[in-house]
Amino acid sequence: MSKGFRLRAVFSVLAVATASLALAATAGASSGDGVVIQSRDACDPATFPPGLCNRTDNSGGVVTFPELAAILPQKLSHPAWRFTKDDVKVKRGASVAAEFGRGGEIHTFTDVTAAGFHGGCIPDINHLVGLGDQIPAVCNELGLGGVVARDGLFPGIPKTINTSASGTRLFQCMLHPWMQTTVTVE
Repeated sequence: MSKGFRLRAVFSVLAVATASLALAATAGASSGDGVVIQSRDACDPATFPPGLCNRTDNSGGVVTFPELAAILPQKLSHPAWRFTKDDVKVKRGASVAAEFGRGGEIHTFTDVTAAGFHGGCIPDINHLVGLGDQIPAVCNELGLGGVVARDGLFPGIPKTINTSASGTRLFQCMLHPWMQTTVTVE
């Protein structure tokens, strides 16, 4: 089985696992004033495995699945797959929310403060970006579907970040581990 085929198969399983969550999503409350961190990607629905890229507009351009798979081993990331803010500083009690932004793939916004930035839950992606075989404990404990259900960013449902305590917290996408954000509460 080729690496590309395995990667497509992993993405297809992920798509099936998350499609029901995305379809069940209803419009949530607005994140209001404050800092908003959005997920971004440029997936091309025509070339990604069925159900994985549910993009409805092409604002910002598109990246085909073969283009993404070719760039990841070279650059260890792709600039179109990112969070809109890499480093956020706020006062205690300030509003901070993460939400689904532009694109069509599911992303997570997982607090990895205790372990630090590391690989994600999909071994083939970890290998493509040079992160090896280590699967984070959260992936082993909850399984990929559990991580997505708990930490997934879905259209219309912002995730509020607790800013009641001072300190620095690290967040990353467990599907695309190069997507990382630091939130510092002063």
